[in-house]
Formats: sequence, structure tokens, C-alpha cells
Amino acid sequence: MKSRTNGPVLTASFIGMAFFGVAFVVMGAVLPSLIARFSLDTATASTLAGLLPLGVLLGSMLFGPVIDRYGYKNLMIAASIIAVIGLEMLAFCTKIGEIRFSIFIIGLGGGILNGLTNALVSDASSDHSRASNLSILGIFYTVGAITIPLLFASLTKIITYSPIVAGAGVLMALSVIYYLFVDFPKAKYKQGFPLKKILEMAKEPTILFLSFTLFFQSGVEGISNTWIASYMELGKGFSSGTALYALSFIVVGMCAGRLLLSLLLRRIPKITLLTISMFIATIGMILITLLNTNSAAIVGTFLMGFGFASTFPIILGEIGERYKDISGTAFSFALVIALTGNTLINLLVGVIDLAAFPILVVACTFIITLLYSVNYLRINRKIKQ
Repeated sequence: MKSRTNGPVLTASFIGMAFFGVAFVVMGAVLPSLIARFSLDTATASTLAGLLPLGVLLGSMLFGPVIDRYGYKNLMIAASIIAVIGLEMLAFCTKIGEIRFSIFIIGLGGGILNGLTNALVSDASSDHSRASNLSILGIFYTVGAITIPLLFASLTKIITYSPIVAGAGVLMALSVIYYLFVDFPKAKYKQGFPLKKILEMAKEPTILFLSFTLFFQSGVEGISNTWIASYMELGKGFSSGTALYALSFIVVGMCAGRLLLSLLLRRIPKITLLTISMFIATIGMILITLLNTNSAAIVGTFLMGFGFASTFPIILGEIGERYKDISGTAFSFALVIALTGNTLINLLVGVIDLAAFPILVVACTFIITLLYSVNYLRINRKIKQ
């Protein structure tokens, strides 16, 4: 791509990622209202909540081969429209079956947008700026993810969830108008698709190491967001309000970490940044475990989010750099493994005692550092040979 086109393309990516943030958290924000409105029991509510990640997983599988074969523009528009339809259905549906379908397609459109925007930023960036731009992209996810809970917290006493969700859908629909005028990267393979090359890529140690680093990173982020409040309340005796307040600081810490990371990635080696980041996240978990003060809870969760901020931009940056010719498919491959890790490690918390939650978090940070370091040393050894 010519440099003059990078600005509009990156802007489109940032907008798309912000709306993925909206799509990813809207279920959690709306679920209490749905439970009350439809008199849902716990099992039915859990089934509804599970449809969102299922849609995200399917979207993550689909986007890569499609953008490599057909380019970005049409899929970016289609994914946005799919998510908009889901949001509008969620806002106005009156039957539980329609609600299920709406949640699934919100996840589908959001999953496509998540993977597509990461791949798009990678393709629109130079090797020098790729990881830094991916870090900035992550900031826009947090903007979208924070916006919906804040709107619900401030407006639900005045209005129902319907106009809030519908309004988010309208704003998302307006973004499509902007995408129509952006010159997106073209398809990499206009005549067929190199299936053999994809199969070879799936056997390469480099992408396997990087993808399974994301497996544990996605897992530790998932369990931290899902279980940290419960651990603090049930395991440490914090009040419910304090636990939920502390939970929000994971997102704040991640936003701050990615903002700083976007600057440091141009100056400090990636392995150094990732190692320090995992150490910071570990310190945060230790503070929460050993100290029973509100300040320790806030600082600890902030440090966890701050430490978690680095892994996805660093790993996806490397994947984008090493697999430029099939970047979309490579991103799909890695993100599907990452989402699988999120699911499996979350299930593991349900199997073990909640008291072991800190050990699991620290173990994940150690494995992330180990996998990335082994791959880094393996690649450097090959270069020297």
C-alpha cells in the first residue's frame, strides 16, 4: 500500500475495533435486563451468554481466507451490517428465539471485525510500526468495551436497554458509509487459494509457538475478567462493590499499558517488553492474594491489566510480519487457537478450587514468557546458522 492511503485505512480499522468492543461486552450489559424481562433461569441465561463467543469463534475462522481471496472492503462492510442487524434485533425482539439468533450474529459480525481489523492494521503498517499500531488498535477496543457499561450505568434508570442498544447499532451503521470511500488493500490471491501453503503454515513451529502463546494469553485474560471479582469477594472477603470496582481497573490498566506500549515498541526489544509485562501482571496477582486492602485490590488489578496489554500486539505483529502473503489466514489460525484457550482455561477454573485461581494466573504468565522466549531463541539460533 502507498503510505498516503495508510491514514484512512488505519482509521477504518480503529473504528471497526471500537465497535467490536461494543459487540463483545453488550451481552454482559444487557443480560440482567433480559433475565428480568423474560424471567430466565440460570441455565437459559448461560445458554444465551454462550452464543456470543460461539459467533466470535466462527467469525474468527471465516475472515482470514475470505480477505486473502477477496480483499477487505466487502467483508468489512458485510461484518458491520451483520452486527448492526444483530444489535437492532436485540433491541426490539420480543421472543427468546429471536434473542438467541441476534446474540449469535452479533458475535459473528464482531468476530469477523476483530480478526479483520488486526490483519488490516498489520497489512497497512511497515515492519517498524506494525506492533505499535496493533497496540493502538487495542486501545480502541477498550474504548468500545468501556462505553457500553458506562452508558448502561448512567442511563438505565431513565430508559430501557432498547434505545441504548439500538443507538449503538445506528452509529455502527454510519461507519459503513465511511468504509465505502476507503481504498482498502486488495486481495492477495485473485486466482484460487494456496491450500497447500496454508497446510504447510499450520505445521510450522513458529506460528504454532506464537499461536499457543496467545492460547494462554487469551485464557489468562478471560479468567481474570470472569473470575477475579468472584475470587476477591468469595476468597478474600472483599465487598461486592469493591470487587466490581477493582475489576474495571483491569480494563483501565490494559488501556494504559497499550498506550505506553505503542511508544516503547519502537525502542525496546519485544522479548524484553513481554517478559517485563508478564512480571508486572504476576506482581499484580500477588498483591491481591497477599494483601486484603482496597488499595491493594485496585493497584493489583490495574497491574494485571497493564501487564496483559503487551502480548496480543507483540504476537500478532510478528505473525503479520512473517506471513505477509497470507496474513489473513495466519491471523485466523492464531485467533481461533487463542479463543479456544479462553474457553478451555475458563472451564478449568470451574474444575479447580477457586482458591487456586492465583496459581493458575501466575502459571499462565510463566508459560507465556516461556513459549515466547523459546521461539525467540530458536529463531535467533537459525539466523546465526
